[in-house]
Amino acid sequence: MNVNYFSNAEAMSRSAADIVLEEVRRNPELLLCTATGSSPKKLYQILAEENRQQMSLFQKVRIIPLDEWIGLPTPEGSCHTYIDEHILRPLQIPIEHYFGFNRDAAQLEKECGRIQELLHREGPIDVCILGLGKNGHLGFNEPADVLQPHCHIASLSPQSQEHSMIENTPSKPTKGLTLGMQDILAAKKIILVVSGEGKEKATQRLLSGDISNDCPASWLSKHDNVDCLIVN
Repeated sequence: MNVNYFSNAEAMSRSAADIVLEEVRRNPELLLCTATGSSPKKLYQILAEENRQQMSLFQKVRIIPLDEWIGLPTPEGSCHTYIDEHILRPLQIPIEHYFGFNRDAAQLEKECGRIQELLHREGPIDVCILGLGKNGHLGFNEPADVLQPHCHIASLSPQSQEHSMIENTPSKPTKGLTLGMQDILAAKKIILVVSGEGKEKATQRLLSGDISNDCPASWLSKHDNVDCLIVN
């Protein structure tokens, strides 16, 4: 794991953006897995700035989300809304290049199967952008005795239910859809951005080298191409 520390989120995000841009220029049709939330937001803003300078840069990039909430009463706070606002429209990515979850699917198990088939057809993921949860989760892969390898319906921890994306939602979702740990670890390159309060313990466990399902992010140490960018 390549670990770099930064004094602020701006510097971290610019370094992460440089990595993404290098990969996109090397492979304009890459499959990009995108996390949502506050940690990668500035990264996406910098990519949007770059796209304004070079309008066709991201037009062939394909996007698959890392996860999605189940049970939100409105689109507000959904990962789809976030990705549309911060990635698809600013980077001018055609909608046919977006492989999103259907959080309103009548049979969510079948929706997981559909995403898994799609990932098998379009993948593997070329670049996976991740944030670190306060309890060490990746996406909605929460600490558990057994971690699920593929797309699944996850029960959300109290920490996930307090996520800033859904802070204004009166009824907090208790479940989500997420890619599994094997899907994440199959990515050719992983960029983990770590910022925000309350993540010190998870970061320490991540960097300890001890692999445990109690800290799903610790499995990243088994991957040979991870850039871990941390704001001190």
